[in-house]
Amino acid sequence: MAKLSLKNTELPLYTMTLPVSGIVSKFRPFIVKEEKVLLIALQSKNQQQITDAMHKIVLGCTNNTVDTRKICAADAEYAFLQIRSKSIGEEAKPRVICSKCKSENNLKVRLDEFTLKTETKNENTNHIIQLYENIAVVMRYASIHDLSVDLNPVDAVFDITKKCVESMIVDEQVYTRNDIDPKELSDFIDNLTPIEFEKLTAYFETTPKLNYELQYTCPTCKEKVKVNFKNITDFF
Repeated sequence: MAKLSLKNTELPLYTMTLPVSGIVSKFRPFIVKEEKVLLIALQSKNQQQITDAMHKIVLGCTNNTVDTRKICAADAEYAFLQIRSKSIGEEAKPRVICSKCKSENNLKVRLDEFTLKTETKNENTNHIIQLYENIAVVMRYASIHDLSVDLNPVDAVFDITKKCVESMIVDEQVYTRNDIDPKELSDFIDNLTPIEFEKLTAYFETTPKLNYELQYTCPTCKEKVKVNFKNITDFF
């Protein structure tokens, strides 16, 4: 008797356009062994492991065309949600706690209804911040790999600001991140005045973020409750 030869069917391909960068990429659903890595990371509750798992899934499912280290967090989260929707389903059922009676409820959320939102109404954002007459700093939005949950809020602000300096313009000469000594950059930012430092941190107020608002009636207390989803791990 001939041995059975098992072969998986070819996975379908879809197309997505990342909302911030405008990058267009084809992608496939993730497979069980990739989902396993993600589930193990979620069980660990370690943010670094979760970020690494997300990175591997997005990179693998887009055939190495979308690298979460090179795009902003909103684009990375959008890419993951698109892949997740074609892998498991376009609906998710995150568990939320009612703000009125504190009971837990499972809500249905459509992953294709997420929108981009910024913390400020000012959309005319200039990523080039002029600090002095001869010195300007070129900023970029943070990636999911730049965010650190282990630091206190004050240190986190300084950390993310230093990480998101993309280049500097000194006397009309452009110096890329590779041209700048990390220690000198750190000292430069630490020795800014509060007003100058605020010019840099104000840039992050315009960071696009995925947002989903939902109003539902709590089955326990019958009150209408509004929920704002911002944490991407709610939909893993």
